[in-house]
Amino acid sequence: MDLHPPGGPVRSVKDFFVHIGVVTLGILIALGLEQLVEAHHRANLAKIAVAGFRKELAYNEDEVKYVLTRLPELQGKIERSISTLSAAPIPPEAQRIDYPGFSLDIVSTASWDTAIATQALNELPFDAVAHYAQAYGALRLFVEIEREGLTVWQGVHRFGTDPAALTQDQRSMLIQELRHYSNVLTVIDFAGHGALKSCDDALTTPK
Repeated sequence: MDLHPPGGPVRSVKDFFVHIGVVTLGILIALGLEQLVEAHHRANLAKIAVAGFRKELAYNEDEVKYVLTRLPELQGKIERSISTLSAAPIPPEAQRIDYPGFSLDIVSTASWDTAIATQALNELPFDAVAHYAQAYGALRLFVEIEREGLTVWQGVHRFGTDPAALTQDQRSMLIQELRHYSNVLTVIDFAGHGALKSCDDALTTPK
């Protein structure tokens, strides 16, 4: 079988360069179409990423707000417990210690992690990426402080709930632990409001 280049056999240098030009043009067109498809794909990834950020940050805002609304109640329980433990002497019929509870907010970062893995952030404006990064960073800091608070909260409960059964030294130690926990809640409140501010800034960023 005889093989001939498109357009017939090459009979001259001119024909050779014509064929080379046709092949080169075909390659360039193919590469251009591939780049257009890739650009469309990247733009679509960025669009999906932004939609995910907004949905995820709105959810995280609600979770943080819930934690912050509980803090005054927890601080009130701490103050009442300290007041009971500070009484001298504590009567045998004194009320049981009503320890403050704890709220651990688990924020979602799936959209952000996915955008990093797919390099969708490369297609977004720098200012937008900076706002989203700050929001997710503030949320992670908020959760880290909550986890530190959980450790303190767990240590408080080792003293039991009967104030009359505690020695003076134990009462002093428990009061110190409760004040420590109160300070942690204050830091959680501060970090939570900072996270909400960062989320608001990100959510008001133009799409």
